[in-house]
This record gives sequence, structure tokens and C-alpha cells, in this order.
Amino acid sequence: MCGRFNFSNHSNVKGIEEIGVSPSFNIAPSSKIAVLNEDMKCLKLNWGFTPIWMKQGQIINAKRETVRTKATYEGFRKCFVPINGWFEWLKTENGKIPYYFHSKYDTMYVKSIMKQNSVILLTTQSTDPISLIHNRMPLLNIEPVFKNWNLNPVSIDINFYEVSREVSYAGNNSSELIKPLSKI
Repeated sequence: MCGRFNFSNHSNVKGIEEIGVSPSFNIAPSSKIAVLNEDMKCLKLNWGFTPIWMKQGQIINAKRETVRTKATYEGFRKCFVPINGWFEWLKTENGKIPYYFHSKYDTMYVKSIMKQNSVILLTTQSTDPISLIHNRMPLLNIEPVFKNWNLNPVSIDINFYEVSREVSYAGNNSSELIKPLSKI
């Protein structure tokens, strides 16, 4: 977790219209995404951070269990990233099968950290039955509350189902990507 997420329904996030983040069903790393800072101001930041020591690639996620102990994350500020749901892939003998994870809440908020123009999403150990698909999941909150902000997981009922492999291509972006795959 988390390499892709859906944020197509912006209705619960104030200030998003002003920053120019378009609704998307398939947000991938390096995308410009909506972030809420400690002043509850909506910002447009790059998903992923490249430390000076990193030769290629970027850090898109950080484990809540180690984020406070790694020098790479010094100087980062706390924030929230609004999402409607996220995708994970189950590795099988026949290839990777994508699943879409969501809750009854239109918008959930991933505890995250930001620095300069970059944001990194925080993850935690998956709970059952999510762990059947992937061992990590986003560190979620129901509301973007900064008072008593901590790295403890919040219990949220998460539902999931298999979706089309079309979500595996970052350029694809339609509501079809979050529809359950019909079994024949």
C-alpha cells in the first residue's frame, strides 16, 4: 500500500476547487494530489519524495512503525490526504489481480507527512480480511483532525472486491475502474 487510489468525489473537501486538482479514479505516484495541512488549507503537492541520496525513484509511502525513527523523514510536517478508496493487487500464479478497497464514508483521510512540495502517505499493518490481499494499508482517519494527531490506527470497516485489470495502467481513468468485476 498504497500505489494507487481513487479520489473522484471531492464533495467533502473544502478548498479543493481553488487548487486545481481534478477528480480521478486512478491516482498514481508522481501525481499532483490534494493535501490538507495543519491549518486545514487545501494544497496541491506531488505524491512522492526523492531524498538527495536516492539515485532513482521516489518514496511514496512510509511505515507508521518507523517514520519517527528514520532520518529521511526529519523536518516533515503532518497532513492528511483525502481519498475515496484505494487499490491493491493480489499476487497469484496467473498474475496480479486488482482489488478496490472502500468504506461507507464518502471520504477517508490518510495520515501523511509533507515537506516542500512533496507528500508521503503513511501505512500500517493490514487488518483481517485486508491482509489476505496485501500486508499493508493506509493509516486512515474518518475526519482530518489534527488535535491529538498520532500514529495509532483507527478502526474503520473496509469493504473490497475484485476490479478490472485496466486499473493497472495509470493512464486509465473512469468510473469503470472502481466497479466490481462481474463473474461469468
